[in-house]
Amino acid sequence: MNEEEDSLNKQTYQSDKYSKLKAGIFLTSITGLSILGGFGMTLAMSKRQDPTMFAKGIHGTREIPESGVSLATRALARGSLYSVAGFSLLCFTVWKLMGVNNMSEFRQKMGSVLPTIPKRDNPGRGDFLTIRDLFNYIIEEDEKEKRVKKSS
Repeated sequence: MNEEEDSLNKQTYQSDKYSKLKAGIFLTSITGLSILGGFGMTLAMSKRQDPTMFAKGIHGTREIPESGVSLATRALARGSLYSVAGFSLLCFTVWKLMGVNNMSEFRQKMGSVLPTIPKRDNPGRGDFLTIRDLFNYIIEEDEKEKRVKKSS
């Protein structure tokens, strides 16, 4: 019986893992398609509004030798380089100033430096079945706070 339970638990874990993976892929693909669609719509709108200036931005002219596309690409590359290098330098500096050798030491030192977050006795409700249930709960809590403010 024990082996059957273990086998069932493994199958449940694997199917749970697989469904989470499928959900992640779905959300990622929806996000990517939304970004591409928004970018495409923006390009189409700008081309419709002023086709001559749109063409000048895509291809360089005698007046403006560098196209807008190449300028934006260069700016994006430099900005990405500066942000990654700057944040890496900040992390390295903090790491060296703290004198830690691995992540567990870093976590312990940061835990001792940063203030602790007190746990609340009643963190609130978290078992909402529908969005309507959540909204009803928020409205009820708001009404309770208003009654408390009125009575004080």
